[in-house]
Amino acid sequence: FPSHDTDGLSWSSPISITPQVKKESWHLFFNGPGSGIIMKNGTLVFAAQYWDEQKIPFSTIIYSIDHGVTWKGNLHGPKSNTTESQIVETKEGTLMLNMRDNRGSFRSVATTNDMGKSWQEHNTSRSALVDPVCMGSFIKATVNLKGEKKEVLFFSNPNTTNGRYNITIKASLDLGETWLPNNQLLIDERQSYGYSSLTIIDESTIGILYEGIKNLYFVKVPISEIIK
Repeated sequence: FPSHDTDGLSWSSPISITPQVKKESWHLFFNGPGSGIIMKNGTLVFAAQYWDEQKIPFSTIIYSIDHGVTWKGNLHGPKSNTTESQIVETKEGTLMLNMRDNRGSFRSVATTNDMGKSWQEHNTSRSALVDPVCMGSFIKATVNLKGEKKEVLFFSNPNTTNGRYNITIKASLDLGETWLPNNQLLIDERQSYGYSSLTIIDESTIGILYEGIKNLYFVKVPISEIIK
């Protein structure tokens, strides 16, 4: 992780954080794809994955309580055979990990209240969000709904159980407890490579960057078209 204090005009030499976050016995460890978050208490958190001693993949997290000077990891993931994941803070101090699951058909979801020391499988795991074994984007944002500000979770992926097409944005108005079918919007029905990245443009607009077959696409979407 390189750092800078000149708004990116110059950078320090990169520092390897591998010894801080990876067990020596693990075969592989990396974060992403996707973005990290800042918790309400200022902690930086990134979703990550490792392959253990038997080369079995696990989604996990790394985090920093000192603005990225040092990092904590070596945390056992919530579920085997999961890989690319994304993290949000639902309620203060509670993290929700949304995982690509090699079993197919659905996403796996787990929560932690102690920064990954222990995990609880969420009630929506393997049931609420269909997935063809692909990366998905997962963010929390404060949006304007009919004149009122509300915290909403957004998720995007190919909305299928087999094949990468039907890129769709979904919204949860209760911090991931339910994903109602009417709160979603089909963005692109064509075949694609399937990876996507969500960002909030303003309180009324969300942006999605996603992979087509030959191009990358960026689409601005009014939130009112997702949340009916």
